[in-house]
Amino acid sequence: MIIAASAGQTDVGKKRKGNEDSFLIDTDLGLYLVADGMGGRKAGEVASRLVVDTLQKTLHKLRAADNPGQMVGFDRNLSTEANQLVYSIRRANLKTYDYAQHDEKCKGMGATVSAVFFRDDQIVVSNVGDSPIFRVRAGAVETVSTIHTVMAEQESIAPEGGLKLGQQYLHMITRAMGISETVNPDTRELDCQVGDILVICSDGLSDKAFPEEIGEIVQRQAPESACHELIQMANERGGDDNITVVVLRIEGLEERPGATPEARKPTPEPQVLVEYDTDDASYSTFSRNLRIDGIFLETSEPISEGESLMMNISDPENETSVMVSGLVVGRSPKGIEITFEDLTAVQLETLKALVRNL
Repeated sequence: MIIAASAGQTDVGKKRKGNEDSFLIDTDLGLYLVADGMGGRKAGEVASRLVVDTLQKTLHKLRAADNPGQMVGFDRNLSTEANQLVYSIRRANLKTYDYAQHDEKCKGMGATVSAVFFRDDQIVVSNVGDSPIFRVRAGAVETVSTIHTVMAEQESIAPEGGLKLGQQYLHMITRAMGISETVNPDTRELDCQVGDILVICSDGLSDKAFPEEIGEIVQRQAPESACHELIQMANERGGDDNITVVVLRIEGLEERPGATPEARKPTPEPQVLVEYDTDDASYSTFSRNLRIDGIFLETSEPISEGESLMMNISDPENETSVMVSGLVVGRSPKGIEITFEDLTAVQLETLKALVRNL
């Protein structure tokens, strides 16, 4: 369990009339966010607040669920906690997109989001857009998020001395929340050490200070004082944009009360992986609700009763798999009930083997 001292602050800056940035510090959840809104009038403010609120609520629900690891689009290369964060970001994106489609004043609104989420003795970082996350360790400053701008992406692929873009591309972002129905955040899982400092900020700060300057301030100041000094520095250098910063200082790593090595690494319950396609997209999820004649899938995706699905059902442990077609015969708030259609003898035998392993 990570013990951290944290603080956050936001400021309108010197040039803007309103503040379109939002931030969150949820110490109970171990979740820290910065969102930078964009859009005319107050749409940017609406977008950033909607992203933060939806992400927090979704993650709280996932953590409180009976099966917190069971969600659509589960990536086996990431931990359960990282998958929960990614899923929550995608839900926040969809909520923001839907809101913009139904409110004329918010057409075209969007936001960046950068998140830090604690899991035992590791940290999950995930972001969409250009709000950076820095890690300061032993005096060295490293950007641990992925900057989604035209210039940053060009610099990552262009050889030294290659094509150089103008300053107008510095803030032309290539990925944002609420612009389309789907979004792919970049996500990393990092080790954690006592003394590490994490800084999440909007570009109102990162445009006005070098990472090394930010690192120097957060190392000699407590988080609250560091936030104040960083915002003051950005304003003294012009304050051209809203300025938001969250600072986390890792102060300890402890086992959760009553935890044992076995408790911290529980044996996962058997479940099958279900990959399925609709006319609009492809999905994957895990399920323990498999029968020989059908399956129940927990999903919030807009799949209707009467819809036909092609599914590949597999056991990741022993590599048994079967391709079947099914009909959605029921829909509830928790998911969909599917009945298999036209099963062959070989499919039946494979399904029996999969059910026996659950």
